[in-house]
Amino acid sequence: MAKLADVLAAIDALGFDPARVKHIGRRLSEAGAIPAGGPARPPELTDTDTLRLIIAVATTTKLRLADHDLAQYAGLVPAGTDIPDDAPDSVPRNAFDAVELLVERARGGDSEARRSTIEFVRGWPEIVIDRQSGVSRFRIAGADAGRWERPGHRTATTVPVRLIADILDKLFGKVA
Repeated sequence: MAKLADVLAAIDALGFDPARVKHIGRRLSEAGAIPAGGPARPPELTDTDTLRLIIAVATTTKLRLADHDLAQYAGLVPAGTDIPDDAPDSVPRNAFDAVELLVERARGGDSEARRSTIEFVRGWPEIVIDRQSGVSRFRIAGADAGRWERPGHRTATTVPVRLIADILDKLFGKVA
């Protein structure tokens, strides 16, 4: 567990506006997406909570919608296709599971995972994981992952997985 203040300081390495990150953290805490703490006790976050905060910061365009955006992006499915319940456990069910697994592999020393990047598309809900072995797109169920959802510009924030892994290692220790 890490105190929210320590998490916010560590996330500075990603280059986001610290005031914006703090505001999004407060919004997620108020919505119950991350722990809120208590009277005279600061919130303590797990590595999963920290990853939720990073995803919310990378995807949120309107601060008041941070919890909504986090839920929407975390629930995106591979290539816009629902994964059946009888699929193998090794198949990620949603974007959050895939990102969490990739970061965990990077923390464990997997060199391909550490060289990977994650694109958080803000023009429409999409997360793209770019690995040496290929690209995985996570979209809303039923969306065509091979086409842009809307005409116009595609705006995305790209984050190297190694940076996220290093932040989590700094806060929570190395993964064996």
